[in-house]
Amino acid sequence: MPRRSRTPEDSKAQLTSHGDSQSHEARTHKKHHRSHRSRSPRREDDGHRHKRHRPRSPAPEPVALPYKAKPLSKRQYEEYRPLFQSYLDIQKQIQLDELDEREIKGRWKSFVSRWNRGDLARSWYDPSMLKTAQETIQSYRASSPRAPTKRASPNYTPKEQDLSDQSDDDFGPAPPTNLSRHQGHGPTIPKLDDLTYRNELRAEDREKGQMDYIDDIRHARKTDRKSQKEALEDLVPRADPGSRERALEKKRETTSTLNSFRDAKEAGELEVPESDLMGDDGIDMYKKKKKEQERQKNERELRREEIARARDAERNERLAERREKEGKTMDFLRQIAAERFG
Repeated sequence: MPRRSRTPEDSKAQLTSHGDSQSHEARTHKKHHRSHRSRSPRREDDGHRHKRHRPRSPAPEPVALPYKAKPLSKRQYEEYRPLFQSYLDIQKQIQLDELDEREIKGRWKSFVSRWNRGDLARSWYDPSMLKTAQETIQSYRASSPRAPTKRASPNYTPKEQDLSDQSDDDFGPAPPTNLSRHQGHGPTIPKLDDLTYRNELRAEDREKGQMDYIDDIRHARKTDRKSQKEALEDLVPRADPGSRERALEKKRETTSTLNSFRDAKEAGELEVPESDLMGDDGIDMYKKKKKEQERQKNERELRREEIARARDAERNERLAERREKEGKTMDFLRQIAAERFG
């Protein structure tokens, strides 16, 4: 087959394809160089660092508590309840029985955290402190009167044993539980609640008296009308029931009743006191008014004195309770000091 000679068009196409391939290789090399240059050791290290786990911080060392005491947990509430109750009473002047469940949990959590950090006083970590608090709570519960609980199961103990167990102390009134607050016999100063209750009773009695007075007047008027009606019937005999004369009598009675109401309304009868009609002595009226003012003033002063006495009595009672509470706290602290130092 004869070889075809190259034409100028073929040479031109070959040059164009060769130039395109060179430009493509240059772009590829440039892109590869840029991507290779953008890879920095820091980015590679970041990738490896993301894969590696960070080491955990070391756990804090336990605090050395006084008397080699152990850290507390929230689950030891029942065991350390007496000590916690004594802590609130002595340090915070708070009674544990008066708090609700939410506040008890919060204060117990704070007590546990302070205990574990060693922020409490040194004496609270003493084991004898916990023992003394437990004994105090047990003795208080044993001495406090309890209501007898009824057994669900029958009692099989013989009656003779029940009678032998009884003593002479079961008869008669029970002795006073608190002798320090016992007061002498006789009337005491009323409190504000007592005065308020007394005033309410007086107001109720006054209102009841007014209602009874109104009912008595109505009953008296009704009785008087009934008696007048009976007297009128005795004077003028009535016609036979159902007759025309009886119907006319009823009509006349109704008309007279309506006329009497109309006349009373139009006349405008008003009871005027005799002092306004005939005149009254000015000196006597002045004396009456002055006497009434003095009576009202005396009543106000008496009420103020009663309220002041009631407030003083309540204040003294609160002070006595506070002193008694402080005395119990000091006795408790003296007992702890005597057990520790002898």
